[in-house]
Amino acid sequence: MGTIQQKKTETRLTGINNNLLLEHTFKRLHAPLFFYAHKFVKNEEAAKDLVQDAFLSILNKKADDPEIENLKSYLYRAVRNNCLNYLNHKTIEHDFEEQEIERSKREMEYYDIHKTLVEKELQQKITEAVNSLPESYRLPFVMSRFGEMKNKEIAEKLEIPVRTVETKIYRALNLLREKLENQMLSLFAFFISR
Repeated sequence: MGTIQQKKTETRLTGINNNLLLEHTFKRLHAPLFFYAHKFVKNEEAAKDLVQDAFLSILNKKADDPEIENLKSYLYRAVRNNCLNYLNHKTIEHDFEEQEIERSKREMEYYDIHKTLVEKELQQKITEAVNSLPESYRLPFVMSRFGEMKNKEIAEKLEIPVRTVETKIYRALNLLREKLENQMLSLFAFFISR
């Protein structure tokens, strides 16, 4: 039990730079202030930081600051305010994260839709290019690539030599490459520019 004079010294700061008083107050009130802060923020590290900030705020006050009439109540008020600021900040962070998640989802949906459109356009251009091939090249090519037939099966069906089937498919691929090369570059450039 302290004397009346000691209690007056604890409740009213007569010198902010009085390290002994601050150290004594820190040892006596740190744990209760920590539990008080933890009750609000539910995070040990944050509670420790908020209590430490409250003690540090004392160092920034003038000795005759009327706010520090009663050191214990000043510290509890400071910790409460720090907790409220912390929780407000966390709410803002949470809202921002949710907005970022929503923005990312919308962006992904946009790119998925865009990708689908590009794929459809590409498929259409390939179909048009294949349809524009001379029939003697188109037929073996379609049977090979889309009908998944072997060159020997195509040769038997069309009653032509296997080597001729290979040549026609090779020429069809070269014609398609020429037709699609410029279109592919423009599609690629369009896709990259987005």
